[in-house]
Amino acid sequence: MLRFEHPEYLWFLLLIPALGVGFFFLNIWQKKQLRRFVGETLIPQLAPEASLAMRIIKQTFVSLAIACLILTVANPQVGTRLEEVKREGIDLFVALDVSLSMKSEDIRPSRLEKAKRDVSELLRKLSGDRVGMVVFAGDAFVQFPLTADYAAADLFLSAIDVDAVPIPGTMIGSAIEVALKSFSKDVPTQKAIVIVSDGENTEGDVMGAVEDAKKAGVRVYSVGMGTPEGGPIPVLNQNGARVDYKRDQSGSIVLSKLDETMLQQIAATTGGSYHRATSGGNEIDDIFKELGSLEKVEFGTKQITGYETRYQYPLAFAILFLIIEVMLSEKRTKLAVWLKKILPAAVTMFIVLVISASATAQTVRSYISEGNHVYGKSKYTDAEVAYKKALEKNPKSKEAQFNLGNSYYKQQRFDEAMREYGNSGVSMKSPEERAATYYNTGNSLYQSNKYQEAINAYKQSLRLNPNDEDTRYNLQMARAKLAQQQQQQKQQNKNQKQDQNKDQQKQNQPQNQQQNQQQKQEQQKQEEAKQDQTRQQIQKKNQMPKQEADRILDAMRNNEKEVQKNLRKREAVHVKVEKDW
Repeated sequence: MLRFEHPEYLWFLLLIPALGVGFFFLNIWQKKQLRRFVGETLIPQLAPEASLAMRIIKQTFVSLAIACLILTVANPQVGTRLEEVKREGIDLFVALDVSLSMKSEDIRPSRLEKAKRDVSELLRKLSGDRVGMVVFAGDAFVQFPLTADYAAADLFLSAIDVDAVPIPGTMIGSAIEVALKSFSKDVPTQKAIVIVSDGENTEGDVMGAVEDAKKAGVRVYSVGMGTPEGGPIPVLNQNGARVDYKRDQSGSIVLSKLDETMLQQIAATTGGSYHRATSGGNEIDDIFKELGSLEKVEFGTKQITGYETRYQYPLAFAILFLIIEVMLSEKRTKLAVWLKKILPAAVTMFIVLVISASATAQTVRSYISEGNHVYGKSKYTDAEVAYKKALEKNPKSKEAQFNLGNSYYKQQRFDEAMREYGNSGVSMKSPEERAATYYNTGNSLYQSNKYQEAINAYKQSLRLNPNDEDTRYNLQMARAKLAQQQQQQKQQNKNQKQDQNKDQQKQNQPQNQQQNQQQKQEQQKQEEAKQDQTRQQIQKKNQMPKQEADRILDAMRNNEKEVQKNLRKREAVHVKVEKDW
């Protein structure tokens, strides 16, 4: 499979026909100048061996050499390889307040819209960092996990509104706790949290969560949305038109104010900083500069495929054509006659092969690029279709097979994924590429709960690439899962044996149960007879006098009045209602 790293330079190949036309007029001009200097009848006598055909052949080799130099600059690339792409960055979570108070318009167009614009601007500035988002109100949720796909993150951000969290209120502490739990523990990156809120915390232990962040070495930056004077919270209808303002229990309009004290304290405790947002301000630039000063950690990410550079071949042909042009003379020889016959066909075949190979390769590559693009957007079904189209063009494309296996894996179609990994592994030559196929195959087997097979696949991968720490870690996980599975199997076998023993005991019990039932029935009859005798004796000896019975009834009535009185007191107690904005 062939492609060019700089296909824009291929447009210079259009100069080759223009060069041929130039050579044509140059030959005519030289012939005219020669006839003006020497008579036409003297030319055969002065230059009997001069050959116009040889001159044209030499000019053709010059044209071919120039064409090959253009191909060299365009840098042809063939094949695929697995490569490691390294980047540096930090892990960052943005905690966005989506409580009802963020609808206040004391900052234009509103607190929430201003916050979304600022966060979107931050995403456009990031490079190499992984970013995630937590939305919070009366509870906190991860809107999207850590990712380096800023376009997808911005897409999620644009869809956020105050109904993203159904529970009313504001719990900044819960947002910090969710972000801390969502950071990757396997990569020792510098971690930070940016809280965008109006600071009106209504519930939860904020400072407890802040202390946890401080202990974990996570810096928390805060952006205050709103003004100290505050503003009302508009209530909108389905069409987005304001119909009223948020009111409290007494019917008064709620005035939501910026609480800077809480946000400043959060930032100061963890070594971060606080910034107040303004309608026309760009305070996110200050936070971006501070984030840029944090220590960057190098990430190692596996790129699925790359290409091997092959500029040496057209460069070698260019040098060869120039050497041939220099060695050829313009004299008429038998070689000239032979070259004159085969050169047009050779040139035509060369051009056709280059164009057809380039067109075919670009078509396959375009399908793979399309699949990679939609794969990055988590549209794995669309990626599968694109990779299959690439395989229709080139059934032996190991890159398309490998990526198709990845799309199957993301769709949890593990058997199909293993088949494609196996197909791609057959054509891969480098140990790193074959190790990658075994690694992905092991992952598929692991997800299918086939832990012993997964262990074997990881071992094969480590034999080919012993320095892969990811494979080594997954191998340990598979071994732990296998041990757990075997332990569960032993426990199940033990439980089955116990159940069998119980069944046998139940089979032996019917006869004993009949005898025991007969004995119990006889004992019950005897006891009932004794109880009847006892009741008769009690009724005769202990009949309650009428006065004693009246006294007991009066006491019960008085007790009932006290109970009702206490209940009425409880009903009169007012229940405190928390803020719902």
